[in-house]
Amino acid sequence: MAKNTRKMKAALFYGEKEDMRIEEIPIPEVKEGDVLLRVRTCGICGSDARGYFNGIEERYRLPVILGHELTGEIYETGPGVTGYKKGERVVVAPIYGCGQCEFCIKGEENLCENVAVFGVTHQGGFAEYMLIPKKGVERGVLVKIGEDISDEEGTMIEPLSCCLHGQQQLKIKPGDSVLIFGAGPIGICHMLVAKKIGAIKVGIADVVEGRLDEAKSFGADTVINSGKEGWEKNVHAHFGTNGADHVIIAAPSVGAIESGLKVVKKGGNLLVFGGLPHGSQWTLDPNIIHYNEITVFGSIDSTIDDFRRAALIAPSLGLKRFITHRFKLEEIKEGMEVIRRKEGLKVVLEM
Repeated sequence: MAKNTRKMKAALFYGEKEDMRIEEIPIPEVKEGDVLLRVRTCGICGSDARGYFNGIEERYRLPVILGHELTGEIYETGPGVTGYKKGERVVVAPIYGCGQCEFCIKGEENLCENVAVFGVTHQGGFAEYMLIPKKGVERGVLVKIGEDISDEEGTMIEPLSCCLHGQQQLKIKPGDSVLIFGAGPIGICHMLVAKKIGAIKVGIADVVEGRLDEAKSFGADTVINSGKEGWEKNVHAHFGTNGADHVIIAAPSVGAIESGLKVVKKGGNLLVFGGLPHGSQWTLDPNIIHYNEITVFGSIDSTIDDFRRAALIAPSLGLKRFITHRFKLEEIKEGMEVIRRKEGLKVVLEM
């Protein structure tokens, strides 16, 4: 049978709010240097849900197959590909740079002006099959995994890599204290990474009690409902009157950023990690940063090196605990609704 007659199911997003359709489309043709994956599982990221519910930006290739947190297996390799064989299980670093610009040369490929992103500029993992183009294969986006990582756990390696990337900027040291705003899967991932580094006090703040209970079960030293009056006193009771050394905003909330600036220690760091809806603005008294010598960082995505490090440490973190909801590809809209209602932690699609 000719290649272009092979079909697969995919969830195609057309860019407008909630306009996602399950369609049967051709399986991508494999050319020289390409690798075709059979997708086994794919997590729904908060950014996928944000685009689905709010509409997406111009840089997306429409209609787009979203999804970048995936575990797959090698299904077919194009001429010239070496080092991979059919059936091997892999996870996929979802971005790669051009390799030639000033950012790529400095190792900051996540900031490349021509960055390739699966699920954005290239078709992603909400499908039965996914093509890794020659340049992605050459850049090393395919990372093999062993039996110590399940398909479901593999979907958590990408968010873990983003947390590693962000905390690398903070330069957390053993003995430091960290307060994280947001008790979703990303916030809890940040907690696990900070503890692995050696932070001695790691707390999580959120406004959803159920998620705070989850954070506590994962080992948070303290949990704080930042929606209740007087929540700052609870922060000071645990971290001291000067606040936390590092504050990480892992929630898509302007209010969380403003709250974080209230409780970060003088000379401390604040990381704006969670993406916000396009056009969001926040009011800031610059004297807070000036007089308290606060350093504010931003963080986006991760590099392929970050991703490979995440794959190495993933087996030691018990990531299976994150997977609370499982759906078939045809049930993707139900999975999106679970995320909107902030139920559980990580939602995965099983192909």
